[in-house]
Amino acid sequence: MAWTLHRVSITDGIYRGLLTGPGQPPRLEMSLGGQVLGTLTPSETDGGWQVEGPLGTAPLTDGAQTVLIREAGGDVLDSFTVLCGLGAPEDLRAELGALRDEVAILKQAFRRHVSKTS
Repeated sequence: MAWTLHRVSITDGIYRGLLTGPGQPPRLEMSLGGQVLGTLTPSETDGGWQVEGPLGTAPLTDGAQTVLIREAGGDVLDSFTVLCGLGAPEDLRAELGALRDEVAILKQAFRRHVSKTS
C-alpha cells in the first residue's frame, strides 16, 4: 500500500494534511519549480499522521505557481496552485485555452478511434 495525503487546509501560510500508509511516514517536502521550499513535520494522530509546514513567500510571485508535496525525491502526493499579481487573469485564461485545445485534440483522436473500430 502506498502513502496517501489528504489536504486538510492551507491557512496563514501553513499547509496541513493527513498522511496515511504503512509504517513510519516518509520525509515529505514542498517544492516549487524543482526547488525545495521546506519539509512537512509529521505528528501521529488517529488514522495516520498529521503533517504540516510553512509555505514561505516563494509561491507569492506574479502568475500561476504550482507547489508540489512529495516524498523526498519520489512520488507527488498533492499539489496546489497559487495565482497572484497583475498577470494572473491572463495566465489563467492562457491555461484554460491550452486545456481546451488539448481536449479538442483528444476528442478528435477518440472519434477517429471509435470510427475505425466500429
